[in-house]
Amino acid sequence: MMHSNPDYVAAYLELSAYTAERGSLSPKLRELIYVATNCSPTHFFERGVRQHARFARQFGASLEELIAVAMIVSTVGVQTYLLGAAALEELVPGALASSGHEAHVEAVHKQHLELLGAALPEVNAAINVDPAFYEAWLNFAEAAIGTNGLVSPKDSHLIALAAYAQCTQLSGPGVRQHMRAALANGATPDEIMDVCKLITSMGVHAVVLPVPVLIDEWGKLP
Repeated sequence: MMHSNPDYVAAYLELSAYTAERGSLSPKLRELIYVATNCSPTHFFERGVRQHARFARQFGASLEELIAVAMIVSTVGVQTYLLGAAALEELVPGALASSGHEAHVEAVHKQHLELLGAALPEVNAAINVDPAFYEAWLNFAEAAIGTNGLVSPKDSHLIALAAYAQCTQLSGPGVRQHMRAALANGATPDEIMDVCKLITSMGVHAVVLPVPVLIDEWGKLP
């Protein structure tokens, strides 16, 4: 790309450096967020995981912290259930409401509030459909977010926010839920927006991955 389109490379470098030069996130947290977005199950980019894990280590991150980041990102799978529950509630209101389990529903709502803050409409639907299943996910999320205090609650929710907001996930409920939780745990609006600015540049993987393949295939043509 440096040879074929140097203007593109220069523009990308300016974009990717913007938040590092002007933002409020620490270098270590920036690298942990990059690790998170690269290890997302919707966008697993091994080269990016390795590169940013090396940078994170240079800024003081431990192996345990890096593994904790991967565990935080693993919680994004709940969006499948939230999407299904919310869509079904919209199409057939009350069809799968758990009757006779009001006390369990209330307990799960309380558990959600303690971990993630006030429940969104999608979460309300998900709890009402099957409180036991959502409770199982909450237990999983509690084990992943802020595991052993290695990653602070604020940073855990900023990392989760990045995973839900990245271009291969784009989960509105996940973004809103972890944005609320991050703010409740002391994050500033500037930090929230810096996370979103930081991961905007990952769209460049549309070039990083296929261009070498295209060049290789072109060279094989007669």
